[in-house]
Amino acid sequence: MPISSFADFIPVMDEFREHWLNLSETVTLNENETAFDVGDFGSLRGELDGVKTTLQTHLNDWEVARVTLDQIRITAGDRVAEFNRRIRADFPNNKLFNQLPPVPNRTAGREAFISAMDDVLDLWNRVNAQPVTPVFTAPLLLRGDLTRAQFATLRAQVDGAFTTRSDTGRSVAATRLQRNAIQDRAMALMKLYRMKIEALYAENSVEVLTLPRLSPLPGHTPDPVDLSGTYDPVDARAELTWTESTDPELASYQLRSVPGPDYTADDESTLITIPAGGALTYNSSAGFGIPGSAVSYKVYVRLTTGNEAGSDAVTVTRPV
Repeated sequence: MPISSFADFIPVMDEFREHWLNLSETVTLNENETAFDVGDFGSLRGELDGVKTTLQTHLNDWEVARVTLDQIRITAGDRVAEFNRRIRADFPNNKLFNQLPPVPNRTAGREAFISAMDDVLDLWNRVNAQPVTPVFTAPLLLRGDLTRAQFATLRAQVDGAFTTRSDTGRSVAATRLQRNAIQDRAMALMKLYRMKIEALYAENSVEVLTLPRLSPLPGHTPDPVDLSGTYDPVDARAELTWTESTDPELASYQLRSVPGPDYTADDESTLITIPAGGALTYNSSAGFGIPGSAVSYKVYVRLTTGNEAGSDAVTVTRPV
């Protein structure tokens, strides 16, 4: 199996480790003038596996933070709009309230929301200081008897949701860098291992002929298949189907996923590998723990040569 994506590193490292362990003699590599043996390689593989697990956790946290932020922005925006409507209705000619805050777009950033909500809190104090009229008696309450204090709590929740989304994004970025550094080291060592085996053994030896590959064999890139997906609310899962590949060199289909609505190869992980002739469907409940959460998928056609092609990305979202 060649390395075609970040998802391939662990299984390819397993192939190299198995090859290394089955040699009839001890083989040690020279990594920057330091001896590196198969035990060290196994430890590196374990380190990468742990970092990849941590990255997946951070990606899941990032998606939860995205959904939480999206939902609270909707709530906050609706409350700002409701406040403005009440003021226009109850104080149509009062000059104190002729500068109402703009209602932030539901995808706006922190500054737009916090600024609008701070304006609402200031105006709310002014409203509550107004004398009784035939249509108004302080304190102002919005729908559901929402008080100014509760709106202030909502403002703090909006601020916290933006902070959490930013913090989880930084954790993702930092862990990606850590993973990439380990993978770069692993790739360099696997290349060095291949060179060492080819230097130690004859060209037609079992040791050389069974060396794991790092890149695909010469050949064509397959045509991608079409992937589709829907959310099943009864079983709380994504139901995925794809068309059949007719490539004569088809080896398998590999379904990969990324938490969230945006697919990036940097973050993809393998859900399942299905041999040629196997099922063209797969169901998964992973990633749909809260309403509004999404998972993006691609299915890859993989050939016996190691060449592959991915479908268009499909995003499945759990309804709010």
